[in-house]
Amino acid sequence: MHKYYVSITEAEYNSESKTFEISIKFIGHDLEKALDVSGTPELFLGTPKEIENADEYLMKYINQRFHMVVDGESLNYKFIGKEINNDDFIYCFIESNKLETPKKVTIKNTLLTEVFSEQANTVYLTVGKQKINYSLNKGKVSDTHEIK
Repeated sequence: MHKYYVSITEAEYNSESKTFEISIKFIGHDLEKALDVSGTPELFLGTPKEIENADEYLMKYINQRFHMVVDGESLNYKFIGKEINNDDFIYCFIESNKLETPKKVTIKNTLLTEVFSEQANTVYLTVGKQKINYSLNKGKVSDTHEIK
């Protein structure tokens, strides 16, 4: 156990591909506990025993708990990959569907809050030169910002 429960998400709008490129940083054993609670079989992430469709389970969990609504449209994501380090961090990389330059973004993030009541989910959103920070938790699961 540890004192802090946090995930860090970075979502940057790529004006060339017209997609959001998103990385989510989890504390590995916290993510594995949340997956276990959600009924996911043990994935053995980052080990030789990792199950074949582990990425599908990760994407299913992220889709259930991380949502972006841009100008009234819910985004869909595709799983790009993951990185698992020896420091117990797991990074998941996803990309949104194509969309025009965002004007209004709502983010709902309930990652890990079903397991850890102290969970804090920080989201750094970048669109052009504008950077917005979202601080979400079990009591405040979503926030909306206008892009200027």
